[in-house]
Amino acid sequence: MFRHSPKYLLLLAIAFMLMSNLHGQVYSGAELRTHEYFQYGRFETRLKAPQGEGFLASFFTYNDSFPETDWCEIDFEILGRWADNVDVNVIDERGSHLRQHPLDFNPHIDFHNYAFEWTPDYVAWFIDGEEFYRQSGEHISTLSQSAKLMMNIWTPSYTDWVGFIDPSTIPRYAFYDWVSCATYTPGTGTVGTDSNFSPLWTDNFDAFVDTLWEMSDDHTWNGNNSVLMDENIVYQDGYMILCLTLPGYEGFNDNNAPAILWARAHNSDSVIVRFNKELDVEHTNQSTIFSIPNHPIGSVILNEDQRTVELSIQDLDISSTATVYAQNLLDQSVNGNSQALSFSSIIMPTPLELPINIDCAGSGANGFLADQWWSQAVEYGHEGGNYQIAGSYPDLEGTDLDSVMATSLNRYSRYHVRLSPGVFDIQLHFAEHYYTDAEQRVFELFVEDSLVVAELDVYAHSGNNAIYTVTLSEWEITDGTLDILGAALIYGESYAYAGPLLNAIQIDGSYWVGIDKPALPKQYELTKIFPNPFNDTTRLEFSIPETADVKIAIYDLRGAEVKVLTSKAYEAGDHQLLMRSSDLASGVYFVRFSTQNIQQSKKILLLK
Repeated sequence: MFRHSPKYLLLLAIAFMLMSNLHGQVYSGAELRTHEYFQYGRFETRLKAPQGEGFLASFFTYNDSFPETDWCEIDFEILGRWADNVDVNVIDERGSHLRQHPLDFNPHIDFHNYAFEWTPDYVAWFIDGEEFYRQSGEHISTLSQSAKLMMNIWTPSYTDWVGFIDPSTIPRYAFYDWVSCATYTPGTGTVGTDSNFSPLWTDNFDAFVDTLWEMSDDHTWNGNNSVLMDENIVYQDGYMILCLTLPGYEGFNDNNAPAILWARAHNSDSVIVRFNKELDVEHTNQSTIFSIPNHPIGSVILNEDQRTVELSIQDLDISSTATVYAQNLLDQSVNGNSQALSFSSIIMPTPLELPINIDCAGSGANGFLADQWWSQAVEYGHEGGNYQIAGSYPDLEGTDLDSVMATSLNRYSRYHVRLSPGVFDIQLHFAEHYYTDAEQRVFELFVEDSLVVAELDVYAHSGNNAIYTVTLSEWEITDGTLDILGAALIYGESYAYAGPLLNAIQIDGSYWVGIDKPALPKQYELTKIFPNPFNDTTRLEFSIPETADVKIAIYDLRGAEVKVLTSKAYEAGDHQLLMRSSDLASGVYFVRFSTQNIQQSKKILLLK
């Protein structure tokens, strides 16, 4: 959150009017906050957050007497743009301590329980009763001010954070089922970690309780493209609903018709169609709704997000033009809004030729491709983040790419490169130009669904005088896109130079076009663990001949399960998984690879 005290409201109102003229659109949001202030406790809600770019729904504490007193804020922020991520944050006088945490579920599809514990020693965040992240240390002790408990839905002007809002996706609604509050009573409590918290109250949102809550009305702040209105707080069917609407359409009354946002050919036999809102599931899974002239549609699959449809077709010429039509669309709103006809030109892919070299945050030095925002219209690009450039090109050791490495993409959430199916050698290059000591910027690095570096501290590896390169050899990409994700462990002190960074990407290898695709494995097997023995991370490789549920877990010598590395469905083929040892003691363990058809164990030795 970014706020200012009431004494700035006049200036903010003027700025807001100017911003409205510039952007051509103002939105109406909503915020509910307690009358009471809290210091330490456990706070929990059950929430279904809305999806779509450019806005967020939240659950947080905030000291609204700032700047008369110190800033004190703890956040759960669910950005509509991400189907697999939640933002958690502590903000104190020195700035943000943001963590963009990967999820293995879509937070916009169903209700989940979100909780955080605030104590003098730590702040911890929980989803569905399980702790997934914790911060401790000096900055936690600065959270000494009492704060109100709040929930809101709003449209930040920070597009590098939340993405670009499309007015056709509005209205959007955040559904809160209940909220509970417990005070911090170490040693005498009944709930929370080590039963250190005592329940104070629970509101089931059957009706507005004016002695507990207050509604923000006609309120905004710098960086907010919406005005918070009390008409956008609605109690209905046992939920408190926060509404994001267009001005003049406040309240829970969706009359917006479903329509195609864009369509893109995934390849010659598949087209992806994105809609502005969630579609009725049973109605949409009918092939008669969709048509592409001269290309019969074989199947229609509505994805989990219920806004994206995959159409299977035959022999689409991606060098030509085509249009997709959707008729008699029906959405999921209470009103059951429908659209007689919606259509869109299909964006055709322009496959990148190997090798692929990308100048992250740069204009394309040394023959590299210039960086760009990711969208349905491009073949590569970043989601989130900002560009920084070193004051002068540093003379980095071991590379002639100084001008490429001088630019850095900071605070990115995702980087994508569209790739036809194949096997690739990938190099990710990093150079630290801002921080001058270790443990000032540290992040996790994921590639595809694998954690490839558990704690990446570029300065600790290379200082300011060299590059650090993560090399991934012979990676199979079969879903059409290479996905790179960064998640901060130590965010950094500067908004510009904060969070994960990335300076350059190089990709080489072979597409499976014109050559034989490798044969599928013939058996279920845990094929390799390397290195073994290991002291930090080790890589597990396994093969399955058909789509199957796979569980890989770690067991101690007594046969007790100590850690589950993965438990989900995998497609047929060869797969890789990175195991990190930070939560294990030195010793001998067994890796157990289990499917419905086989159970296999291998011994590993952890040395610390």
